[in-house]
Amino acid sequence: MSKLIDATIKCPKCGKEYPVKLFRTIWGEHETNRNLVMNDEINVCTCNSCGFSFKASYPFMYVDVKEGFAVWWEPFHDNGIDADTAGYAKMFGAGSYYATAPRIANWETFKETIQKYYRGELKGGKIEKYDISALTNGKQPSNKGCLTLIVFFVIFCAGLTLI
Repeated sequence: MSKLIDATIKCPKCGKEYPVKLFRTIWGEHETNRNLVMNDEINVCTCNSCGFSFKASYPFMYVDVKEGFAVWWEPFHDNGIDADTAGYAKMFGAGSYYATAPRIANWETFKETIQKYYRGELKGGKIEKYDISALTNGKQPSNKGCLTLIVFFVIFCAGLTLI
């Protein structure tokens, strides 16, 4: 599922700070999402003060669950990706495409890597396991939230088999 986060950015032209929503993950199996990336329109911000438009250098993961691959765009080292990768390894297996997603710093190389998966030059992977306890640190999930339901729904919709 594509995930947007709230952030505050500073316009590189006028210096004004303002709130934005940026993608942390985007699901590329949806054509609209894929086009945002391939047409350089993802995480583009327009300053509400001076009107200057620019691409926010914010790391995010491109995922295509139908094709079984993921790729990080990481223009600068992001410790959050380290933590996410460790969590994915616990939840889906150390060899899963989530846990082994390449981390690409160059924007054009990032897009070309995605295209290589679609052309079959790079091979997608699979989910090795599904361990819900990785989400809850081994504790029983409470009945108050819907995260578990969402995760099961996402995997079901992706056509993956739970092991």
